[in-house]
Amino acid sequence: MALFIKRVDVFANEHLVGTLAEYGKGRIAFEYSDRWIAEGFSISPFSLSLEKRIFTSETNDFEGLFGVFDDSLPDGWGRLLTDRYLKTKGIDYNAINQLTRLSMLSDTASGLLEYYPRQNLEDDSDPDNLEALFTTAESILSNSAASASDVEQLYIRGSSSGGARPKINITIDGELWIVKFPTSFDGSDAGAREYECNRRAVDAGLDVADFKLMDSQSTKGFFASKRFDRKNGKRIHMLSLSGLLESSHRFPALDYKHLLYSTMLLTHSKEELYEAFRRACFNIFIGNRDDHGKNFAFLYETEKKEWHLSPAYDLTRSRTYYGEHSTTVCGKGKDITEDDLRELADAFKLQEKTREEIIRDTKKAAQGFADN
Repeated sequence: MALFIKRVDVFANEHLVGTLAEYGKGRIAFEYSDRWIAEGFSISPFSLSLEKRIFTSETNDFEGLFGVFDDSLPDGWGRLLTDRYLKTKGIDYNAINQLTRLSMLSDTASGLLEYYPRQNLEDDSDPDNLEALFTTAESILSNSAASASDVEQLYIRGSSSGGARPKINITIDGELWIVKFPTSFDGSDAGAREYECNRRAVDAGLDVADFKLMDSQSTKGFFASKRFDRKNGKRIHMLSLSGLLESSHRFPALDYKHLLYSTMLLTHSKEELYEAFRRACFNIFIGNRDDHGKNFAFLYETEKKEWHLSPAYDLTRSRTYYGEHSTTVCGKGKDITEDDLRELADAFKLQEKTREEIIRDTKKAAQGFADN
């Protein structure tokens, strides 16, 4: 394994998008290829306009990368798992730079973009042995001993995943799905609760990715969600709100006004603006405080050359250590009222009748949902 890669080429479905290169400690530049400028699209409209120039990030939120490339990298659980895997190989993970981490991504990494040279492992693990993978995940989280081979099998299936909770990728009927594992902090019913929350989101009228509850011998079920960044075997470009705005989700800095305004600018669709407002209302009423900027995303439809909100995901009642929503409503992170939601809607001139219907429907769908 190459320990310190200083240049990677960025591809999209076998087309060269451009090149990332490190030119100083922690400083990374990006340049589009000539062909992509002629035939492609801006992969991050607010930061990387489609033009012939060398781009360098003005923030340090993503360790020298632009947010769109950081979106490709795992965080939380995926990063922990990658570091544990590197440790089994005798490699100091603190010495690995961002471009090397991009080169380690597997075929299950999120979104459209791929990075070469690539250095990852072939998947020869048993996709049906969820319990064994769950047991290894528990060992890693508790700092208990786990064999190098078990860590490697879990790394192959879960290292490219985002989010704080353990998860793996499996194929169901030819489609890629994410399966989440609960932690001891979450409780054994975490999967069942997330399933119920998603069912209520459907009742509330949200556009939600396909989901199911997988059987488990040791918990009340593993929550599974179909990957919406794949279609007919092709990867789809996905850009999180955090990536779009170059704002790390690790620091609560966004408001739902940012979500609605970004939706309006990217999609030019009143219907999608209402959908964004519906998600804000549902998260408030259901008590989903982990509503940070990486839990909202946009998909680019290449044939129509249009941006759309992705299906809603990571929907469950959750807490934050600071006791507030990660994304505020008109500046308020807690004790958010219906009038605060109305203020949000009014800022974007949403029709009063539709606004009230959305508030009513999301509140009704969330009613009685408890984090027991």
